[in-house]
Amino acid sequence: MRKKRIVFFASLLLFTIFLKFCFAGITTENPLSIGQTLSSPNGVYELGFFSPNNSQNLYVGIWFKDITPRTVVWVANRESPVTDPTARLTISSNGSLLL
Repeated sequence: MRKKRIVFFASLLLFTIFLKFCFAGITTENPLSIGQTLSSPNGVYELGFFSPNNSQNLYVGIWFKDITPRTVVWVANRESPVTDPTARLTISSNGSLLL
């Protein structure tokens, strides 16, 4: 249980930090599409869609930008992958992230 809390709060912290600069690039008029990414101000992290092991499933995640192979540190829709190749990540008028 304690380990789950640590993972949850670490994920929440990463997500909160990343949101700081995501809002500068994702708006209701400017969604993030598959193939597009946003980089953190210091260039360490990147946000975007990814498909592990060449599967049909797409996930929104944060990974280290310059580490190969890709090292994902956070996944938004781990339990609900997207299969629509036209999926977009956007922000609603009330500030919620929408996939």
